[in-house]
Amino acid sequence: MNPRSLEESGTAWPAWMLALVRRERRRSRDQAAAFYRLYRALETGHTVPPLSGEYVGETTPLGELREDWADQKDKIRTPEPDDGEEIRLDGFDWPEEPEESHDRAAVASLVSQGPAKVRQHLDQADADEARGRLDDGGFLQELEDAVDTAGRSSAGAADREVLRAGRGLIGQASKRDRRVVGWARVTDGTPCAFCAMLASRGAIDTTQATAAGGGRRKPKGAPDGRGRANQRPPDGREDLTRYHNGCHCQTVPIYSRNDFMPPRPATTTANGRKSPAE
Repeated sequence: MNPRSLEESGTAWPAWMLALVRRERRRSRDQAAAFYRLYRALETGHTVPPLSGEYVGETTPLGELREDWADQKDKIRTPEPDDGEEIRLDGFDWPEEPEESHDRAAVASLVSQGPAKVRQHLDQADADEARGRLDDGGFLQELEDAVDTAGRSSAGAADREVLRAGRGLIGQASKRDRRVVGWARVTDGTPCAFCAMLASRGAIDTTQATAAGGGRRKPKGAPDGRGRANQRPPDGREDLTRYHNGCHCQTVPIYSRNDFMPPRPATTTANGRKSPAE
């Protein structure tokens, strides 16, 4: 983007970026599907058909699922002894991507983090009477820094919008998956404190996620009888899917209630011995 012709370049830039984001969203969905198929196979012994919808029979070798995941990561994998194990495919329909909704979200996010930030800086400079000439060296350096900052923030927005596709696919697919009993948040290697806190809550089972859906109720003692939304419990599934720019967490389905459970505190029994809390 050129701050000297912000209107022109600020109009062309989002269109160029959206084309890039769309391409990477497809990669994100393909990677998410490959992960989902392999992860489900390892957890349950069953998997789902390919995202492409092509018929591959009633079973598929575990090694092929591993190979597909390795290809998506551009990695060379080491063969495993159980690669020949046949994994049964369950009937399953992958959710379609809401492309128009994703496009709108991407444009709004990119514009707010890119051109809008540069425009805000320029408007502030125009209003600063004490600054003097807007072509002096100090101002030009400040403007360059502003554009650089907007570039970094918009890159973070683009990263988040790309990941939206894969996250959405796993989220919607797991809601349809009858074998799923809950969800858990998984972080990358260097999570921020907020993400680490969400991941530390452990698994959220499907009954909690349903309860977190809220609803309408009349406040106790409300004189006008107006309803208001129930407050969501702090450990609902909605909280696990809160992502920020630069966040590389993922919310994954779980297939056993023993997975991703946080440590239970110890309680003291009547005889003084410690036992796990119930």
